Amino acid sequence: MPQYLMGIDAGTSVIKAAIFDIHGNELSRGAKNVPIVNPTTYMAEEDMDTVWVAATLAIRDAIEGSSVKPEEIVAISATGQGDGIWTVDADGRPAGPAILWTDGRAGDLIDGWYADGTISRQFQTTGLGPYAGTASALLRWRLDNQPELLQGATNLWCKDWIEYNLTGDLSTDPSDASLAGIDVRTRQWSLEVLNHFGLTDVRDVLPELKSPITQVGGITATAAGLTGLVEGTPVFKGQMDITASSLGVGVARPGDCMAVIGTAGIVTVATDDLSGTIAPDDVGWVIPHSPTTWIRAMGMNSCTPNLDWYLREFGAEFRHEAEARGPQFSFFDYLDEVVESVPVGSRGVLFHGYTAPGGERAPFVKPSARASFIGITGAHTRNDLLRAVYEGVAYGIRDCLDAIPTEVKTVRMAGGGANSAVWSQIFADVLGREVIVPAGTEFGAKGAAIVAGVGAGLFDSYEQGADATVNILRRYRPKKKRTALYDEYFEIYREYRTAMPPIWDKLQAITRRA
Repeated sequence: MPQYLMGIDAGTSVIKAAIFDIHGNELSRGAKNVPIVNPTTYMAEEDMDTVWVAATLAIRDAIEGSSVKPEEIVAISATGQGDGIWTVDADGRPAGPAILWTDGRAGDLIDGWYADGTISRQFQTTGLGPYAGTASALLRWRLDNQPELLQGATNLWCKDWIEYNLTGDLSTDPSDASLAGIDVRTRQWSLEVLNHFGLTDVRDVLPELKSPITQVGGITATAAGLTGLVEGTPVFKGQMDITASSLGVGVARPGDCMAVIGTAGIVTVATDDLSGTIAPDDVGWVIPHSPTTWIRAMGMNSCTPNLDWYLREFGAEFRHEAEARGPQFSFFDYLDEVVESVPVGSRGVLFHGYTAPGGERAPFVKPSARASFIGITGAHTRNDLLRAVYEGVAYGIRDCLDAIPTEVKTVRMAGGGANSAVWSQIFADVLGREVIVPAGTEFGAKGAAIVAGVGAGLFDSYEQGADATVNILRRYRPKKKRTALYDEYFEIYREYRTAMPPIWDKLQAITRRA
């Protein structure tokens, strides 16, 4: 009987399920959108039951859209948006809405932790630089403001919530837990770290930690009826989306690097050595990956949503112009033409893409950070500003990559932004490194499928799984003259953002009073 793997990727706004063969070919895909609720401009939540329903529909669509028989799916694993808190009560029901990683309600708490030294005291144990949407901060906020929701509860993460509904298992893995308070070297909860965060009173809320390749159960009869999966199909714990996506593009060995150009902008570099000091201090994350490696990660809160925002507010004319080309002409192909028509540097306009409600989290943490264009004159056009957004996101990725003290020669790029050849070349030029784009689209789901394959014994290791399933589609080499010019613009980009925090704080204070 043929053997296939299913990976489930519960993203921030879209839940996806994909079926792969053991060579990594994506055979089918299902996807369902999930609405994000914003009670205020700085809060972000999701209804947990809505997320589960979306997962069941995505799984069913993936099965029905393929020629694969459900009984031929031999292993399943999930990944999902990291951080935030997904709390269930003693009856296994949601204890309030999920609070997402983009949420900003704990911003004042984060500012206080940085000011009083809390972050520094725990950083070399955890490798964790918390931000407003980090589980440690949100658990503390809930303890201080909604303690009744933690009574008898278990805090999960997004992938764990889906797997709980698939199998009945209440657990997480060290990758998701690493953004809450573990000793990252031993990969276990640390009471000392929890004490630093004031979370010792909620130790019982934190779930058991299991290895990503551990089987956590089989598909229940109820889940089988909802999804079309076969009852008893093995489900493996899996990892958070940062590590799963890294694996899905081939980051399996020390020195491998990934940049995700998606809802968040994530930069990861694999390492097998945590014997020394973790640098830079107090920012980013160290996340357990394979049994012998960790991921050093930096994550911009907002990446492609910067372009989404710009097109929502100012993109009508671009759409009209693209439509005039005829129905066979892609809107995003037209945007590529527009961007290419503007000189490198956007004629002196710089864009800082801090559009998330929770501000920014890497390579600096500032809940009050806000986006901006600088350098605009009356001679600039919407075309210039469009290219500035493309370049600004690339500057943000470089800001994160430059902060990680590891030599990186090649960057594996994934996410929606990697679909654009023009944007991919901009990234190569801004980063000054070769950019390679792996074949496929669902890299988080593929990473989850590789983990399931290792757990089921189809692959001996993460390395073997990545080698067997990841292929390169396109390569982009940096153009030296462009990189030299971008180096100068990038220095101005960084000088501006280092000067802005006092102004951001004042603006936030006035806005919240108003």
